[in-house]
Amino acid sequence: MKQKSKYQQELEKEPFYNIKDEEFGEEVEFEIDKNAFKGGPFTCHGKKSALVEKKASYGDLEFTYNIWQCRKCKKEYLDFDQAKKYEKFLMMKKLLQEDNITMERSMNYDGKTYFFRFPKELTKNLSKSSLVDIKLLSTNGRMFLVEIKG
Repeated sequence: MKQKSKYQQELEKEPFYNIKDEEFGEEVEFEIDKNAFKGGPFTCHGKKSALVEKKASYGDLEFTYNIWQCRKCKKEYLDFDQAKKYEKFLMMKKLLQEDNITMERSMNYDGKTYFFRFPKELTKNLSKSSLVDIKLLSTNGRMFLVEIKG
């Protein structure tokens, strides 16, 4: 039997390491329309859908967005731009919940810059050419939102 390295043993203690599918919440099914990536209006029941304003809220957080709605069956369509905005609302909602998957990492300093490392299990789909979008969330410079693009 192969013995695990000290790094592997420490990694297995991290809360993200043994994530179960059920920890991500319920499974959602949706259908992507062939015209989903172009803007509205969309066609349903042979007629163009109407632009309708919707509101979503979570606690004190309220979000207003537009959807395209069929006048007959009331089926709702999001165009690509509105879907991106709604996704940001869902991310903010997730951040406010207490059951997020979190990890604590040590800061490193190379003489010029502070940095931290992501565990290799979280970086399998990244490359050196990936861009990082960092949004400053607090005025004291201690809270950030990091998105890895590409």
